[in-house]
Amino acid sequence: MDTDYSLQDVLRCHLCETPGPPMYCAICDKYLCKACEVDHLSDQSKEHKVVPFEKRVYTLKCQKHSSKICEHYCEQCEIPICATCDSSEEHHGHKFIDIAKTMDNKKEIIQKDLQELEKSIYLKYQEIASIIPVQKSALNENSQKLTTEIDKHGEDLHREIDTIIINMKSNVEDMDTKHLAVLDKQEDEIKHTISEITQTIAELKTLLDSNDVSRVCAYKSKNDEFRRLPPKHTVSLPSFTPQKINKEQLYQQPLIDVPRIITQIYTKYVGLRSVSCLSDEEIMWTCGGDKILRLYNLSGKLVKSVQTKSGNRPQDIAVTRSGDLVYTDYGDRTVNIVKNKKIKR
Repeated sequence: MDTDYSLQDVLRCHLCETPGPPMYCAICDKYLCKACEVDHLSDQSKEHKVVPFEKRVYTLKCQKHSSKICEHYCEQCEIPICATCDSSEEHHGHKFIDIAKTMDNKKEIIQKDLQELEKSIYLKYQEIASIIPVQKSALNENSQKLTTEIDKHGEDLHREIDTIIINMKSNVEDMDTKHLAVLDKQEDEIKHTISEITQTIAELKTLLDSNDVSRVCAYKSKNDEFRRLPPKHTVSLPSFTPQKINKEQLYQQPLIDVPRIITQIYTKYVGLRSVSCLSDEEIMWTCGGDKILRLYNLSGKLVKSVQTKSGNRPQDIAVTRSGDLVYTDYGDRTVNIVKNKKIKR
């Protein structure tokens, strides 16, 4: 049923009680029949703004001039304004748009935002939220498996390893706590955002049905914020690998996570042939497809370059305990030793 006509069934002229008044005075907020319109306008003690009944939905009294109706929307100030405001110094040089057109434009934006929230953004958040319980379940199952394996392995150990077994279980619990904290935090954030989206959807639907010019014109889209989806947290599930019981190794059985590269050093060789280090913490010598041997520190910085004595490519390299470089060349029967002073790192 058309809302306007249903209202006319119950509304009456404020002056003569004639049902279904076709006119409306936005200044006086009175419904008028055609006969009373002339009498109403004849009262020159105040201004009047009489419009057809169906256009009353786009009328709004000016906040600064209560006797005026807002007919335009100021783009710079982002507010509805009346004709008096149009010519004021405050809005000098500003761009004005018809208030009805502004309402239509704003509702079009609201409709698009509502559609995106309902058909896309909301569904993506739901998808992410649905993954978290699965990850939590897998984390719990894996933790139970690890605990069982640790218990079984612990049965083969003597009293001296009891403390270590407890510590290993504690590590599992710590990892659970760490991962669950992240997952719980993300789940809470996503649920909060979903709640915000749900509330926004309801508000947008209300705005679409609303004829409140102030609220509709004041609408600001939040879709840009909702489009920034949260990252999907990936839980790395460790595994437990039992080893042959060794007293020295009992203190070196951590839960194994996914192997990872901790450092990458890029050399200048087209083809790297050999690398030799004095220790895990010492600098390294390298050789490749040219006649230069290069010394790098573990941060990847080139420390020293040495050219082979024969001018040929080096065939192999080694480093002595004292840090001296030993190398052989292609086509040369000699073993070359380069004394290397200790380099400060």
